Amino acid sequence: MSLAALAGYAAPSWLKVAAPPSEPVENVVSEKIDVRVADSNIILTLSEAAEVKVFTILGQLVARQKLEAGVWSLPISARGIYILKVGSATRRVTI
Repeated sequence: MSLAALAGYAAPSWLKVAAPPSEPVENVVSEKIDVRVADSNIILTLSEAAEVKVFTILGQLVARQKLEAGVWSLPISARGIYILKVGSATRRVTI
């Protein structure tokens, strides 16, 4: 049984979107990833497939999924600081 099921809520899942928002609240760009935060969503643009993990600042796994290249959105219900791991890259994201 998953942690989400034990806690009584569904874990967030990445959704493929057409394009990132034009005006990000927070933007972290590297060669292979673009991370933005808008309207309580983490918007991730990948240039190649990668495994993506999102953790709370306390290290609790929030979401884990292998994503193909493209633009993805993950809705986050609780405000806070999250750690986003994309392959070997690690980014801090504030919602």
